[in-house]
Amino acid sequence: MKKTVINRVIASILLLSSAHVAVADTELGGEFVVAKSSRVGASVSLGGTIIPHREVNLVAKMPGDVLFIAGEEGDSFSKGDRLASQDVDAMMAKRDQAEAQLASADAGIRNAQMQLRNEVENPNSQPNAMMGGLPSMMTMFSNPMRNMSGRGDSDTQRQTNLYGMNVQVETATNAYNQAAAAIRELDENIDQATIIAPFDGVILRKMVEVGQPAQPGVPLFLFGDTSSLQIRAEVPARLVRGLQKGMELSARLDHNNQSTPITVSRIFPMADMMGHTVTVKFDLPANAPAAPGMYTEVMIPDTSSSDNELVTVPRTAIVWRGSLPALFVQREDGSMEMRLVRVGDDADNGWASVLSGVHAGERVLAHPSSTTTSKR
Repeated sequence: MKKTVINRVIASILLLSSAHVAVADTELGGEFVVAKSSRVGASVSLGGTIIPHREVNLVAKMPGDVLFIAGEEGDSFSKGDRLASQDVDAMMAKRDQAEAQLASADAGIRNAQMQLRNEVENPNSQPNAMMGGLPSMMTMFSNPMRNMSGRGDSDTQRQTNLYGMNVQVETATNAYNQAAAAIRELDENIDQATIIAPFDGVILRKMVEVGQPAQPGVPLFLFGDTSSLQIRAEVPARLVRGLQKGMELSARLDHNNQSTPITVSRIFPMADMMGHTVTVKFDLPANAPAAPGMYTEVMIPDTSSSDNELVTVPRTAIVWRGSLPALFVQREDGSMEMRLVRVGDDADNGWASVLSGVHAGERVLAHPSSTTTSKR
């Protein structure tokens, strides 16, 4: 009899203790909310890649060994900073040669101009210098007789001599301009041997090392502006009809399952002929925990499907046990049980839709912690 009474007392104590623990766990876990049915628009999840707002592939423009590299991947630079430079000794030697040709052409211009001036002021100066001016005096009588007899034209001869002198001046001037153009071309090539940052950004990828020879077109850096990020996705043509610039959507980043608001930034005007998809870019918010190259899923509305009524719960109520989402549901006796669920898209009320695992009207823990467990 005494053992029976003692067993009943112990059972009562254990029952009261378990009920107290269940209530305590409920209080520590926070308030419960009622899962409710809400309208969820039909949407399609498409994979996308996070890219910088601007990125360029910087390539070598001139042949030559790489002599200088300013930094490594992740290093930041301002617009106009020098990123790399190549060997320009061969081009500097050609420039010295072009400068010598320029000086020779300049001397040729001065000489041709002087010869022209001498011909204008002293016609037939060379024959006159050799014979003491006798040919000049003889032409006073010979030229009229040649013109009258039809055996020559002194005026035409005079114009021919002047034209020849002008041609010499023009030829020397062309040689000068050619040498000057060669110097400008070499200066441009020397400048192109130095790679300059086109805008404020970081080195995303480095493809060369110091001492490596580079030919025109060889990639050197992938340079991008990571101050603002975008998502690039290939959207099927049938879904593009439901998109417009400035439209707000949601995306899920690779490292978490929370929705991130995004905005349609650009819709390319032409579809890919092979995949029949259209490239669309979406702007990410400035504080998004993302990096270029990360995978993401973009929720694209499907205008060809109708809305559905699904059970929805707050996003904060969903916890992850390994790779599976779960909810803590309150039983009728006040205890909790963990249920694995399937999570869908966000509903119109901002809550997450649950495809299976919980019913409308059931109470779920709104803010479970990582240490919350089922209680019986």
